[in-house]
Amino acid sequence: MSESKTKTTQDEQITEEIVRDIFDHWQIPCLDLNYAVSNEPNDIPYVVLAGDVYRGCEAHFFTIADTALWIPELLPSGDVVLYYPLRRLNDEHPDALLRRRTLSWEFLSIRFEDIMEQLWVQSKREYESTDVWAHNERESDGYFEIPENTPTPIDKILRRVDASIKEPILELNKSGFATIESCSGLKKDHEEKNPHHGYVCFDDDYYQDVSAHLFTLAELAGWDPCWGVHGFDVLLYSVAEGEVEIEKAWERLGSIAKQLGEELTEYRNLVNHWEGYYFHRFRKERALFSQCYDEENRTLSGLIEELDKIDSEFYSDDEHE
Repeated sequence: MSESKTKTTQDEQITEEIVRDIFDHWQIPCLDLNYAVSNEPNDIPYVVLAGDVYRGCEAHFFTIADTALWIPELLPSGDVVLYYPLRRLNDEHPDALLRRRTLSWEFLSIRFEDIMEQLWVQSKREYESTDVWAHNERESDGYFEIPENTPTPIDKILRRVDASIKEPILELNKSGFATIESCSGLKKDHEEKNPHHGYVCFDDDYYQDVSAHLFTLAELAGWDPCWGVHGFDVLLYSVAEGEVEIEKAWERLGSIAKQLGEELTEYRNLVNHWEGYYFHRFRKERALFSQCYDEENRTLSGLIEELDKIDSEFYSDDEHE
């Protein structure tokens, strides 16, 4: 990777060539791409990205898709497809769908460049994450319903938190990353004994695919992400050494959590069953695209019929309200 980025300007409409150039610039193999910037409702925009380009990239691709409101899926090969299934709009402008798809590619490209740039900066740190996020996603029984969690009152959380890290822990929870337990790793909070390394454990079922976002958050902030011993819950460990560096690591984690949490706000609303049924349904299906996609021949068969079923359910529910 290099530090400079491929630039697009607001007055330059994004094209398929620009999109491909962005993936090329970051050395992410684009295995298949259907640009589909048209008013044809059944021509679905999608891109297939190599899942083995570097360790842990799957979580980053999911996070990028979620901030851009695309649908990500792991394919059987381990590669990742991002697609944009919206086909019906209330807007009656003759080019409404074309304009929406153009904006969707622009938004995806902006999010991709932003996160890849931040990851490139962190890649200078000489350590490798303990676990890879996607190992859990590939388990056949690893797909879960969205839990109806009741958020723990923040004052109750903060009563259990080391004094030095109350502010970043508060920021994490306010940003949608629900913490379970933590340790600052700072001697001033544990004067009677040597503390554990700084860590924070999260509820990985708090909302759909928060685990991918937590792995991305860790790597953006220079922390080490890993799964809990039972295969669920996500822990982030500080890799910093020395009191000053550990304090900076906590500040960095809180700051990046705030930024990433803001970018994921609309996604969190849309995967809520009661607030975003249409989007939630796609994420619940999980393998909707991959079951219709032939990776070897790069062809789709049956996806439109599946989309029709979801559309009919969604719009039928809408009409009865």
